[in-house]
Amino acid sequence: MTIETSFSRRHFITGTLAASAAAALGLAGCAPQGTPTAATGGDEPAAGAAAGNAPAESTPASDVPAWLGEAPAITDADCAETVDCEVLVIGAGCSGLVAANFAAMEGAKTLLIEKFDKGTGLRGSAIGAVGSRKQQEAGVNIDPQEICNDLVHYSLNNASMDLYQLWAAHSAEAVNWYCDLTDGVDQCKIDLEWSMPAEETRYKCWPTGHGAMLDNGKAGKDEASGEGVTYAQVEANFLAQPNAELRYLTSLECLIKEGDKVVGAYASTDEGATFLRINAAKGVIVATGGYANNPDMHMALQAENAKGLCGVVPFGNFNAQGQGIKACLWAGAVKDENPTSMVFDRGIMRPDQLPGAPFDMDFGYFHMATQPFLKVDIEGERITNESSPYDFLIHALARKSSQRAWFDIWDSNWPTDIERFHTIGCSGLIKGEGTNQMDPEGVEGTAAIIDALVEEGKIVKADTLEEIADAFGINKETFLATVEQYNGFYDAQNDTQYGKEPFRLSEIRTAPFYACKLSGMALATLDGIKINTKFQALDENNAPIEGLYVIGNDSGNYYNGTYPNLAAGLNAGRCVTFGMLCGRQVANL
Repeated sequence: MTIETSFSRRHFITGTLAASAAAALGLAGCAPQGTPTAATGGDEPAAGAAAGNAPAESTPASDVPAWLGEAPAITDADCAETVDCEVLVIGAGCSGLVAANFAAMEGAKTLLIEKFDKGTGLRGSAIGAVGSRKQQEAGVNIDPQEICNDLVHYSLNNASMDLYQLWAAHSAEAVNWYCDLTDGVDQCKIDLEWSMPAEETRYKCWPTGHGAMLDNGKAGKDEASGEGVTYAQVEANFLAQPNAELRYLTSLECLIKEGDKVVGAYASTDEGATFLRINAAKGVIVATGGYANNPDMHMALQAENAKGLCGVVPFGNFNAQGQGIKACLWAGAVKDENPTSMVFDRGIMRPDQLPGAPFDMDFGYFHMATQPFLKVDIEGERITNESSPYDFLIHALARKSSQRAWFDIWDSNWPTDIERFHTIGCSGLIKGEGTNQMDPEGVEGTAAIIDALVEEGKIVKADTLEEIADAFGINKETFLATVEQYNGFYDAQNDTQYGKEPFRLSEIRTAPFYACKLSGMALATLDGIKINTKFQALDENNAPIEGLYVIGNDSGNYYNGTYPNLAAGLNAGRCVTFGMLCGRQVANL
């Protein structure tokens, strides 16, 4: 049987909205024998042809974009080993590790493979759930229908409401299991962030995040994160199952199809020098983490978004190199049309830098940047309501300004401001009852960070606002007028320009004044392979591909253009919940 490479114009997505097609989606996966051959192409009119004209001619294989390439021509004869299992899970990250656990706990012979010498494990900062034991203990009661409708509306209904309903209905079970394994082990504690702003916000905040921290009196990811403990516990639980096997340094090459069914995968070891065939009698679960750390793929598929980025920090997830998505595309699956990333507004640059080359720039991380202080563009104009989800300002700026960087402005009263603002999730700077941030610098810690960034030249500290404008090349006249108008909103406690909540307004009158140049930083890609509620990969007709399941950041149908960050831990919660459901389901086929 040969490896077929068929695709049509409907399989293409755009990397930039104005560019020509950037990716041919829907190539057949590896077959047991043979080499790739081109198959006939599309069933739609050629670009520019009148309706009713003949279908497009076959698309030549040369149209396959460089980031995707052809499926590798591996045969059984190339393999040094054949491995048989019932469930193959590819990727030992947040979703894959959980899926492997539940498949093995259901009694299926389960093989988990990971490209690197360790998986990325479970997110420590927040795992989102509805109705967990921790929420019940804190008196938190979230209406599943309210939160699902709120979150899906961010996607303009391009996300699947059915998938959100699955998360809301089953996330408590998944998080309770996670807590049973990890809470109280080796100083690790799982805390719920239940403290929400006392005053109403324009964008609904949800007490969903369950964070893992070490109860050691320290702060910061390096010393206070519980991720090491949670990974070790969940990995150990998997390995304790008699039918479980874990292979590190084993990389997915491509999926194996027999007819229309995925029956396994070709993988490699020894840095690609040795191949093995893995047969999966019940199914293959792909969970390789998206493609945030694949520069070629990222810049091709997210070219427009990248113009507003100064860096990519994929949760330390060097593993997220897109191989799972590519393998699914070769196997005939399709992915989300719209490029989407989890983007934070905390990338700090020097005054002379511009965003747009996120894999090549010297940038920093400025936690305080998310606080809803006045933010202006290079023209000196305010951009939008600063009290909005992380990437909303980035999107607004792209449609308004000549430059994709913005400037954060605050004065010496900032300590009282940040306490009053009460932001949630990982943006929080102040630790208190009902919070769970592992790195809440507080006033003292934030002051030290500001001082250090002033020394580095990334924050400008000045006695006058005119000096601020001069330091960054901001239009001075417009900037001064903007600050005066903004101070008026604070005095009146009424933002008549963008409607920001009164408690998140601040005045800019008391020297010294501070400013920094900011841009977006991407943490994960969120456009993935389209799936149904059984986590089956879908083809161009929304029909499931037998034997192929996709979860985590490799999967799609869940976001569109933005990440709803005001439900803390939403993405990690999806990963854990769908890992549980998918592993259990495939094991019981």
